[in-house]
Amino acid sequence: MDIPRESSRPGGGEQVARAAVAVFLLLSMLTLAFGLGYAVHDLTTDTPASRPAAEQAGAGGDDAIGAAIIDEIVELLKTRYVDKSAIDPETLREAAIDGIIRSLNDSHTEYLTPAEMAAGALNLSSSYDGIGATVSDRGGVITIVAPFRDSPAEKAGIRAGDIILEVDGVSTEGWTQTQAVQVIRGPSGTQVTLKVKHTDGTIETITITRGNIPLESVFLEPNLEVIPGESGSKLVDRNGNEVTDIAYVAITQFHDRTLNELRTKLKDVEAKGYKGLIVDLRGNPGGLLQATVDVADEFLDSGIILSEVDADGKIESWNARRGGILTRIPIVILQDQGSASGAEVLAAALRDNGRARIVGTRSFGKGTVNQLQELKSCGDPKGCGALYISVGRWLTPKGDQIEGLGVKPDIEVPMSYDDYVDRGDIQLFKAIDLLRGN
Repeated sequence: MDIPRESSRPGGGEQVARAAVAVFLLLSMLTLAFGLGYAVHDLTTDTPASRPAAEQAGAGGDDAIGAAIIDEIVELLKTRYVDKSAIDPETLREAAIDGIIRSLNDSHTEYLTPAEMAAGALNLSSSYDGIGATVSDRGGVITIVAPFRDSPAEKAGIRAGDIILEVDGVSTEGWTQTQAVQVIRGPSGTQVTLKVKHTDGTIETITITRGNIPLESVFLEPNLEVIPGESGSKLVDRNGNEVTDIAYVAITQFHDRTLNELRTKLKDVEAKGYKGLIVDLRGNPGGLLQATVDVADEFLDSGIILSEVDADGKIESWNARRGGILTRIPIVILQDQGSASGAEVLAAALRDNGRARIVGTRSFGKGTVNQLQELKSCGDPKGCGALYISVGRWLTPKGDQIEGLGVKPDIEVPMSYDDYVDRGDIQLFKAIDLLRGN
């Protein structure tokens, strides 16, 4: 799950950094992994933009005329507006920027103020302080994409799809995902109170104590207790019997250690004679492109992993290399509406290359390539901020767009919270049945 390019282009050797968040500036942009992150972990490339911002904006023509009009409006307001006390140059500037960006109707293109950048929102780290959830402003409301596993958010009862109505008593109406992140994140040990509307329509006020969230990403125990209140951490089938003929792995995000975690925990799976492997990507918001591609490569001997189409329609692809620890075992992938960006790339790569079937619901639909462009022409020595700009789209190996559409499962198995409570993890049960040939 998006930004500047970090390594060589596909085909040569290794690929670029991925996100979702969010690896942007030299691997430093993680869209969502920090606290509540920025949005959904964007799958990002990590190469600095080739031209300075001032040059890209253009020195003349329509761009210069447009800038002159804005300057003239500001000057008229400053000299003739009846309520001069209401005029604040910084507020006017940010309002103009916000208006330009809102006109694009693209929630992934965003202006980051110098204060937001200085606050460390774009730093990549192995842990962060926050509630441990990913957020999006898609649809005009602040929505939880997914809480991280064992995070303060998950333990407090935050669920995927929850709409955040208020933060510490303040309405989130009109907020961007960046505004939400800035308020909800905070030092470990401090508290934040969220008023949320759950997917079943109930409204609840939840106080969460922020914590330091480690970014472990690969787990061999089920994400959910398979049969609530009965199965504990065991993998069991729909009859409650422990499953010993099928392996299970949950990948909860993609960061710089995910590949090593996967290799360490699953290095001998194929040698043990399992009937198959369940790869659980539910609630995975994405992460680094390089990590996503490297993980996919462990399941593939050949084929396209993903492609990128840029603003000029040019397409470049990342290809699998021969070798990997999981290239033969049959696979079923579990995904849901919280599976985004890198999770969608991995699911589509394995499905389109004939390595896996997908069970669950349609994924989130985050497939935009973003870059972070530092702005330099404002004349402020403290900095001008940066533009997080959409520059392309990710495509599946078969050429399907992910952005706004998501990845459709091969076998649709909806599961509401009530379904889970009443019947257990029915999506996982279906995956077990498929691998057993039932």
